[in-house]
Amino acid sequence: MKGSLFIGRYAGIGVFIHWTFSILIIWFIGSGIAKGLSSYQILWTILFVLSVFACVTFHEFGHALAARRYGIKTKHITLLPIGGVAQLESMPENPKQELIVAIAGPAVNFVIVAILFPFVYDQSFETESLANINPGNFLVYLFSVNIVLAVFNLIPAFPMDGGRVLRALLSFSFGRAKATKVAATLGQFLAFGFVLLGLFYNPFLVLIGVFIFLGAQSENAMVQSQSVLKGYFVRDVLMREFATISPSDKLADVAKILLNSQSTDFVVMENGKFYGILNRSNLLKGISEKGSDALVSQAMTNSYTVLRPDLALDKIYPEMKVKGQSLMPVIENEQLVGVVDAENVMEFILLNESVRSSQERF
Repeated sequence: MKGSLFIGRYAGIGVFIHWTFSILIIWFIGSGIAKGLSSYQILWTILFVLSVFACVTFHEFGHALAARRYGIKTKHITLLPIGGVAQLESMPENPKQELIVAIAGPAVNFVIVAILFPFVYDQSFETESLANINPGNFLVYLFSVNIVLAVFNLIPAFPMDGGRVLRALLSFSFGRAKATKVAATLGQFLAFGFVLLGLFYNPFLVLIGVFIFLGAQSENAMVQSQSVLKGYFVRDVLMREFATISPSDKLADVAKILLNSQSTDFVVMENGKFYGILNRSNLLKGISEKGSDALVSQAMTNSYTVLRPDLALDKIYPEMKVKGQSLMPVIENEQLVGVVDAENVMEFILLNESVRSSQERF
């Protein structure tokens, strides 16, 4: 994964740590030095932070392994300064399955709490800074952090696990689209509450509020779009007319086409044979690294998702969004029959939403 360091693999799932994680460690070291802490105290603080993120990793594996039960793969797990992300290929639409996958992460934290309880039940600690971490209170703090991680993630708002739990429970009585809308609305309401509290008490709550609001908005938009696309197939948005170029064309010539037309993605073909795709970013990168006289074959990408005309549109749309692929080739009988363009799919969604709204009014 770009910008991340591979640190290991378990159950076929790669675990990466983002480069920004180093900033967190550097900050703790610098903060400790500024406060006059000894290297011993700083070491225990860093060890505690790493232990917390180990628990975060276990949390994400809870989601990943639960999803695997339902045939859903996890691409990778990435650790960021603000937490971890398990990149699932999708979330199950069956309410029971989504409930299990969503709750599996917090459940792992509660298991850790149960394991640590015999070691800390007769201890107490004061809510102080991490500078006070030492061998005597290490497990007590780790016990408390896991409770906080579980409870925080169960807040009933996207993108937290609690939002997905709420959606799953609502889906038993309502459709997925309506359940998502209700859960997202509640999440945005809670987000405003965090922002207001943050303005008066802690600015960090403002960031949490914004994070929740945008997460709820994004999740609702995606599910509503999928709802509109349900029942349609790739063939319904297939574009049979598209810009083509040859692998032997110069990048300078393609740049002229880019400037003189609305085309930003090009299908690379020659003598009826499909070779790959050249998008605007590939073009600019190719010119920058290899020069304008370089050939299309030197800059085109072979990293794209190949579609079939009979694929359900509501299934492939999230993949287009996640992968950021604006153009996907459609192959039938080993022949390129057309392409699916992300912008065209969006126009299809908007058009069908307008038709649906009109039918509901009249």
